[in-house]
Amino acid sequence: MGRKPYRVEVNYPTSGKPRYFLVTDVKVRGKKRKIRKYLGLVPPSAKDIERYREMYAYDIELRAAEKRAELSSRFYVLQYLDLDQLKSIEVIKYVNKTFTSLLTTDEIDVYERSFEVNYVHGTTSIEGNTFSREQTFDLLVNGLSPRDKSLREINEVQNFRKVKSYRDSYRGKVTLDFIKTLHTLIMDNIDLQSAGIFRRIDDVAISGCDLAVTPAIMIENELSRIINEYYKRIEEGYHPFEEAVMFHYKFEMIHPFTDGNGRVGREIFNCMLSRIGYPRLLFLGSDRDLYINSLKMGNQENYASMIKIFSNLILNQRRNILIENLKKVVIPPKKTGQLRITDFYA
Repeated sequence: MGRKPYRVEVNYPTSGKPRYFLVTDVKVRGKKRKIRKYLGLVPPSAKDIERYREMYAYDIELRAAEKRAELSSRFYVLQYLDLDQLKSIEVIKYVNKTFTSLLTTDEIDVYERSFEVNYVHGTTSIEGNTFSREQTFDLLVNGLSPRDKSLREINEVQNFRKVKSYRDSYRGKVTLDFIKTLHTLIMDNIDLQSAGIFRRIDDVAISGCDLAVTPAIMIENELSRIINEYYKRIEEGYHPFEEAVMFHYKFEMIHPFTDGNGRVGREIFNCMLSRIGYPRLLFLGSDRDLYINSLKMGNQENYASMIKIFSNLILNQRRNILIENLKKVVIPPKKTGQLRITDFYA
């Protein structure tokens, strides 16, 4: 964990005494700005500077994230997000980057473990898994299986250990093989015959949707098309959050597998976000109806409303919690002199 570097600068007005500021630089794609905190008219001592660095770190880092968000927002092409939504998403991106950069390795492990448990609990409960959050934690972290759950439900949860290991080690783009591997891991010991194999039948339906899925013979071509389209639009400057939501919707409508499409699709969505610095989205069981309804809006070609629901979900989940956690890492508890990693939550 490293403290963010700040420096003291002096401003010499045309009249009056010199003014002292604590300063850090913000740079996004060649655009550079300064974040300044006024210290007064008296030259600060080395001891004063150290005290100011601790006193004003939170304010400076939050303002720096907001300024980075403002600068980065100018570089994106928007199709569905409005500017306020865009800036809010960019703020949590930069707060997340600053927050995680200040954590020790152990703290990152605890924070990510907490998120992973919540994520696995949410993405499986959306599909009907009845594990509680505590049971999910016990299985994923402690290897303890509950006695009152079916073997299928247990495998639905514990398979995400393998998913996480694969996800964390994978460095390439989203490809057909990547998608198949995710499905193989997610469906391991659940449906071995179909794991990692695109469906070969057309007599399937999407829950809550009356649209026909992509014919089996066209699945690979359609997946290749939306993958290429996603990366092409990213290169053209369209916003990654918009494009990840649109890819997720199109993936679910293609419905490439007989089972497990939702879990695979949500995993890909979060991979797309995290690869370029955005925090992942928790798909919570309590948000299931909202999530399903957002995809139905896509069916009606109301993509702006669909994407707005996704953006509201991630902002409601992560904005306040990341800002609070940023405060914890730059203003650690006074009594212990160090951050208590049990304070982290996701």
